[in-house]
Amino acid sequence: MNNYIRFFLLLIGFASPLPSFATFEGPAHVQVQLIQEEETIKPGHPFWVALHLKIEDDWHVYWKNPGDAGIPLKVEWTLPLGFEVGPLQWPFPGKFKVADMVGFGYEGEVVLLSLITPPANLSIGQTFQLNAKLKWLVCSDLTCQPGSTTTALQVVTQNDAPKLKTETATLFSQARLKIPSFHAEVKTVRKSGIVQIEMPRANQIPNVDPVIGVYFFPEEKDVIDYKVDPVLAAASKQDQRFLVNLKGSDEIGAKSQTLKGVLVVHTQQGNEGRVQAFDIDTPIHEVGEKELISHLDTHSIRSSTLEMETQKTQASSFEFEGGIALALLFAFLGGMILNLMPCVLPVMSFKVMSFVKMAGQSRSLTIKHGLMFSLGVILSFWLLASAMLALRAYGQAVGWGFQLQEPIFVVILASVLFIFALSLFGLFEWGMFFASWAGQTQAEKATQWSGYMGSFLSGVLATAVATPCTGPFLGSAVGFAVTLPVFQSLLIFTLLGLGMCFPYLLLASFPAFLRFMPKPGPWMETFKELMGFVLLITVLWLMWVFSAQTNTFSLICLIAGFLSFAIGAWIYGKGSHPLISSKKRIIAYVTALFFILMGIEAIILPKDSWNDSSTFSQIGNGEWAGWEVFSPERVAELRKQGRPVLIDFTAKWCLICQANHIVLGSKEVDKKLSEKGVVKMVADWTKNDPVITEALSQFGRNSVPLYVFYGSDQKQEPTILPQVLTSDIVKEHINSVLNSKEVAWIE
Repeated sequence: MNNYIRFFLLLIGFASPLPSFATFEGPAHVQVQLIQEEETIKPGHPFWVALHLKIEDDWHVYWKNPGDAGIPLKVEWTLPLGFEVGPLQWPFPGKFKVADMVGFGYEGEVVLLSLITPPANLSIGQTFQLNAKLKWLVCSDLTCQPGSTTTALQVVTQNDAPKLKTETATLFSQARLKIPSFHAEVKTVRKSGIVQIEMPRANQIPNVDPVIGVYFFPEEKDVIDYKVDPVLAAASKQDQRFLVNLKGSDEIGAKSQTLKGVLVVHTQQGNEGRVQAFDIDTPIHEVGEKELISHLDTHSIRSSTLEMETQKTQASSFEFEGGIALALLFAFLGGMILNLMPCVLPVMSFKVMSFVKMAGQSRSLTIKHGLMFSLGVILSFWLLASAMLALRAYGQAVGWGFQLQEPIFVVILASVLFIFALSLFGLFEWGMFFASWAGQTQAEKATQWSGYMGSFLSGVLATAVATPCTGPFLGSAVGFAVTLPVFQSLLIFTLLGLGMCFPYLLLASFPAFLRFMPKPGPWMETFKELMGFVLLITVLWLMWVFSAQTNTFSLICLIAGFLSFAIGAWIYGKGSHPLISSKKRIIAYVTALFFILMGIEAIILPKDSWNDSSTFSQIGNGEWAGWEVFSPERVAELRKQGRPVLIDFTAKWCLICQANHIVLGSKEVDKKLSEKGVVKMVADWTKNDPVITEALSQFGRNSVPLYVFYGSDQKQEPTILPQVLTSDIVKEHINSVLNSKEVAWIE
């Protein structure tokens, strides 16, 4: 899923013809320089180089374990033949907080050292170029931006012993002070979720120096709980050791048998403090309660000296305050409301019709079909949620509905619904297996395995088309879910799925409710064909989404593919007639398969150009006239000017977003916004955008729509509008936030 994080190739600097010199280069937020410690190199003798990063104020990059989110800094070397590079020497990182998430990384300046060994057979006086390509994610309080650059260094061989470069000696010496000095000899035990480190003071920590603070940076995820600070257990002065208690992670599978990372120790030497970092790589021994080392004067010390305090006050104000119980309730209610969304209603209608057809059958049969449908829904929610959480754990900026940001998924969903619609028009019959998927299985076939599989697949399809919709209650619950441990997060998504399938479980369990439905008859055929048109409308909407994600030629190829699918389906329908001979049926099936494959080939023909388009080109024109492209920097600038700002977080695959945009674009709302001097900004999430994903998370959300309004008072917190808008709601909200005495801006 590399498409979710795209690294932009930045300007490559030119190395000076002078040996051992490289200029700073890179984007505005991060500058990189490759530096050599010695003036020359000697064949066969290792030499040190440094990657010197200068990071803009209020921005940071990530350590090899970025923490709860982020992407670690990566270095790819391109060296002359025979040169070998050792592992990157990481200085110990700092800790920073973003709302309820903890990250590990660097601010200001950071120096990464590497040892390079040249071959012994190099010619004297020869010049060689070393290249290092760096990739990073740099973040501020408001946004994150992926970046990359390539930096170069020229080195010259000489037979004499190399001399240190005086101008870089301090940089290298200070860098080595921040690299963990050696592997500390420690003992680590675990009991009841507590991981305890026992460290002898013989590890270069004098017994006379009091330990005033500690912090542990784990190299692996899901071993300890990042959010809980270590507890320093101060033993008696005669004790030649100190203890550090860490809270183990609550994540499923977080039972690592090894503790690996960096322990940073703060000691007091007179009036001065001292910081030492130690490599920890030790097995974890499971022990009983009595084996946990008792200690005196246990107290918790916040490692404030190690923290990069980037707590986002605005984000914290939007945290979900109801706790896990209320989030579960919201998820269940949100799942039920999904059934009324236009993207789900057509598929659900067929499920209800299948229950109507099974009227008169045994109650146990309808319950089994209801359970299979529910299983399809819940497993699909688990699959989508697991994929989203896994991608976020690896630093990918994704949110709810992320699969619809990928053109390939939109194509697959549109193709399935298009072929489904052709079947509803009677162009062909799915047959026993697929007919049950559409809820059209004959009552006498309902007991067959294909009927159960059809109910299961209808649940899968319902979930697939439900993800573009974010109704009331759903946005808050999903946004809260992604901040929780995996088990609790999946529990919320389980309640979401249960809420969605609850009405159908109710119908399956109590068939008496079906007496309120019309009895089976010719009307069902008409209803089926009517739903075919509804599905075609859904297909047109998906084609519109696809065109926004790609380009005109890709849309033409998609239409050509659908035409080929229609021809194939028509031939398949003709060949399925019961009176046709077996030979003609085989010919028809092969021909139909040919047209289906031709359709697939036509659709994927321009696949390489699918990611070349930009939805931003439409903003400021047509339906988006008068709107600006969302930018955190632009928002900050407008707030300093005292300008009110309305941000519309939207996506073309979000149907509620489109309905709300009609409201925001209405004359009366537009007039009110103009009178109050409100700057309108749109954050288009149709295609994946890490900046928008990060901005959504600032407000405790992981999906669209989201409507954020900043008043003219910089000290005033932004407010969030409801997910379903009307003209009166928008106008009343603006009036309540903005003082009626304010002077309107004149554009």
